[in-house]
Amino acid sequence: MAYNSYFPQYYQSNPYPMQMNVAPTQAVQQAPASNQQIQNGGFVVARSENEVINYPVAPGNCVTFKIEGQPIVMEKSMGFSQLEAPHIKRFRLVEEDVPQKPSRMPENESFDVENINISIDGLKGEIGEIWTEIEKVKNAISTSNKKIVSKKEKDGDD
Repeated sequence: MAYNSYFPQYYQSNPYPMQMNVAPTQAVQQAPASNQQIQNGGFVVARSENEVINYPVAPGNCVTFKIEGQPIVMEKSMGFSQLEAPHIKRFRLVEEDVPQKPSRMPENESFDVENINISIDGLKGEIGEIWTEIEKVKNAISTSNKKIVSKKEKDGDD
């Protein structure tokens, strides 16, 4: 038997023999479910919408494109599966005027400059009236103090 010389004696029909003394282990370990979130790839300037359509985006990423010379922004995103089709959104940019507000004014408070019509002379008049009232109160206090002192002197003489 000449053909037996080419095959060693330890050749078996099952190339992966099973060991009987070892307990079977779990070969596949499942990874815990993770909350996958699409990553933003930033802004890219593109020459045309066709360039956006042909631009490669990795799975799980999102890229925003600004089309040159046009008020258009496009967003291309891929899901986490390579088999999903990319999602493309197109936005038109519209310029708006920003209303000017006074710099020291809180944002939630309304401010109307036309309704403030207080003159310096009017303020001086109001301040003068307040000082007149203060003088009246001082005079009333000093007169009541004089009456109290004179009453104590009368009571003390007795």
